[in-house]
Amino acid sequence: MFCKSPETRRRGRLLLSGLRAVYADTPLTAKVDKRVELLGIVARLAEYPEYCRNDNASYIADIRAHFDQYKTHPLIELMRRLKKENSIGYDAVVRMALHLGQTPDLKPIVPFTNRIPEERWSKENAEKFVDLLRQFYAETRCGDFFDSQHTRYEHAEKAYNKQLRHIDLKWFPAYYGINSEDTFHLIVGLGNGSNCYGLSIDRPDRTRDIFSIMGAWMFDADGNPVFTPEMLPTVVHEFSHSFANAHIRRHENDLGEAAGRIFGQVSEAMKRQAYANSTIMLSESLVRVSVIRYLLNHGDTTAATRQVKQDIAQGFLWMSKLSRLLTTYEKQRNAYPTMESFMPRIVEFFNNTADQIDRWPRFVSIEEFENGDNQVDPDLKTLTIRFDRPMSGGYGFGYGPLGQEHFPLKKVNGYPNDRTITIDIALKPNFEYQINLLSIGFFSTEGWPIKNTLIRFKTRSGK
Repeated sequence: MFCKSPETRRRGRLLLSGLRAVYADTPLTAKVDKRVELLGIVARLAEYPEYCRNDNASYIADIRAHFDQYKTHPLIELMRRLKKENSIGYDAVVRMALHLGQTPDLKPIVPFTNRIPEERWSKENAEKFVDLLRQFYAETRCGDFFDSQHTRYEHAEKAYNKQLRHIDLKWFPAYYGINSEDTFHLIVGLGNGSNCYGLSIDRPDRTRDIFSIMGAWMFDADGNPVFTPEMLPTVVHEFSHSFANAHIRRHENDLGEAAGRIFGQVSEAMKRQAYANSTIMLSESLVRVSVIRYLLNHGDTTAATRQVKQDIAQGFLWMSKLSRLLTTYEKQRNAYPTMESFMPRIVEFFNNTADQIDRWPRFVSIEEFENGDNQVDPDLKTLTIRFDRPMSGGYGFGYGPLGQEHFPLKKVNGYPNDRTITIDIALKPNFEYQINLLSIGFFSTEGWPIKNTLIRFKTRSGK
């Protein structure tokens, strides 16, 4: 990948006023939770795609050997119906798990309603599900399976706990400006594939249990899960959901029209990540910027810069600007003691972002041929790529879906003017090529990135 970004180079280390946090004394211990594993197994048997990844091959093989014979159990049939009729999946599965007591009793820890554990379930379906789940647990000898996995679970917990001393739990209530006696929990979801979730459960005393549920996607040579420092931002991300989401919900009416316009521009990228609507997009925005600010508050500028690039690449084109806005919040905590008091500024930010959509830079054309051309001259040596407005001088080129073999770029020549960049290419006859223009590299002079844009073409046969 070819990438150079003045925008990234300009982004310096930000020091905060009064927010230099000290690592919390509050212990955080990773646990494999049998409720989460049980619900993951059930979702796998019901063929929920997000729970059917096979990354954790050894563990999945053990699950299949023990449970595949029960794919026609009434519980699994109910899960298939709920997937089809109620869109049960992803976090709804984990949310149900955390609303139950520990195995083998699996009694609801709070009474079910049409909103608890979650709207997609409904009270009637949730109660029926739990009755069948208890039957399934007994009939399939789940307890024996969990006992057989004790060593695996213990190894996973140890791998995570080596890193968790670096998580500052006091930062979350301090940053959002709330007095909190919430309890934080980190759950290692070995059967969740690479999916991670951030959830909270309200207690009767108005405190909360806050969960970061981490999937497993990296493994050592023996197939045991690995947890590295690079995964810590994901833990922060999932904990942040329990603080950020409520602010977006409270201001949903104020944000709705602007959010819809923004979502219309990036919906394809959002839906690829299972962010189905504009409210989820905005919640993710506030969560993701919280991760960036956490990293900066703790002096990790490199990780924060990497996070900004990742977010922009995933379609959150406004992330660097939103992060800069939050420096105002951090420096003026007397005026903005809580995130809720700052939310009018965030609403204003997204309204302005929607108003500036027409100022986002866009790829316009290739001088030498039209994008998608199937009769390109294989002797062509240079491409001239045009944009609709002045660009900052950075660039970012990447492979398309066909991969490196179909990536013809050999050299970036630069900008002969502020709306045009030229590159040297090497082609062969009768061959398909792809070049991705990456949002992490191409910024307008106003600081807006382009959307990821695919240039594709095919050369004609040789002479």
